[in-house]
Amino acid sequence: MFIILLTVSLFTNCSTGKSSSTASPKSELTIAFGSCNRQLETQPIWKSVSKNKPDLWIWLGDIVYSDTEDMGKMKQDYDTQKHHPDYAPFAQETKILGIWDDHDYGINNGGKEYPKKDSSKLLLFDFLDLLQDSINMAHDGAYQSHTVSSGNLKIKILLLDTRYFRDTPHTTRASILGQKQWQWLVGELRENDADVHILASGVQILPEEHEFEKWANFGTDRTRLLQILDIMEVNNPILLSGDRHLAEVSLAPFPQSGRPIVEITSSGLTHAYTDFTSEANQYRIGQVYADKNFGLLKINKQANTVNYTIEIRTESNKKVASVDSDELSLILKQRGAKSKSGTSK
Repeated sequence: MFIILLTVSLFTNCSTGKSSSTASPKSELTIAFGSCNRQLETQPIWKSVSKNKPDLWIWLGDIVYSDTEDMGKMKQDYDTQKHHPDYAPFAQETKILGIWDDHDYGINNGGKEYPKKDSSKLLLFDFLDLLQDSINMAHDGAYQSHTVSSGNLKIKILLLDTRYFRDTPHTTRASILGQKQWQWLVGELRENDADVHILASGVQILPEEHEFEKWANFGTDRTRLLQILDIMEVNNPILLSGDRHLAEVSLAPFPQSGRPIVEITSSGLTHAYTDFTSEANQYRIGQVYADKNFGLLKINKQANTVNYTIEIRTESNKKVASVDSDELSLILKQRGAKSKSGTSK
C-alpha cells in the first residue's frame, strides 16, 4: 500500500483536446468517486473526501434526486446541489466528472422510454460544466470519454450511459447500452494506449445474484463487455459503479484469459442501506459496508509498472476496506483453490 501526495496533474478531455495543467514530475493520481446524493440534505462527507486531496471526483449517478418530467424543477435541483454549502467549496478545488443513473436521469429505474432524456442531458452537462464539450455534446446520450494524465501515467475514463438507450430488462436481446454506444465504446477501447482504463456505470456490472438493477439483467451486454475487455487486452481495466446505497468490491476472472477484473461499488453519500443484513455475491471480496461512504483509487506508475490501491472510506474518512492491485491475481488463485477443495462455491 502507498500514500499519494500529488501536487500537480494534467487533465485532458480526449474528445475536445482541451486541458488544464498544473504539471507534475510524479506519475501518481488520486481519484475519488461516489453516488446517491440527496441535494436537500446536509453533506459533511465532502470534507472527508477533500482530506484525501483527490485530483478528480467522479459522480457515479444519482447526483440529485429529481424524478420528474418538469425540467424547471430538475434545473433547480441541480442548482441546489451545485451551490450546496458543503459541496461547492470541494467542487471549486477539484476537477469534477460524472454520469447519471436513474434519479438524476428523471425516472426511477427508467430507460429509453423517458420523454425528457435530451433535455435532461443538457441539465446534467450544465451541472458538470460540459456544455462547451462539442464532441460529447454532439451525440445522443450522456456517455463520455476523458483522459487524465500525470507524468508518464495516462488514464482513460469512459463514463457509460445505462439509461438513454436502455431496453426493458429481461427481454430478448435487451441492451443496456444500445448499438450507437457500443460502437463508440469499442472505438475508444481500440485506442487503448492508456495505462489504466476506468469504466464507470450507474449500476453494477459484475454481481449477478441480487434482485436489483444490474448489467446481469441484460446478460448479452454483460458478457459482451467482459469479452471485449479481455480479447482486446485492455490495459488495467477498472470498473466503478453506484446505485446500491452500499459499498463493496467485486473480483472476477475474465472469461478467456482468466486475468482479474475488479469492480468497486460506492453508493450512499447522504443515505445508505442501513438495514442491510446479507446478500449473495459470488465475486465479493471482503465485506459489504452499508453506511454512507465514498471510494478512492490511488494509482501510480514507476518505470513501466502500474500499481493501484482501492479504498472504501466512511463519512468520517475512516478506511473500512482496502486492496492493492498486486493482490488481485492471488485472491483469484486462492478462491479457485478453495473451490476445488470444496470449501467454497
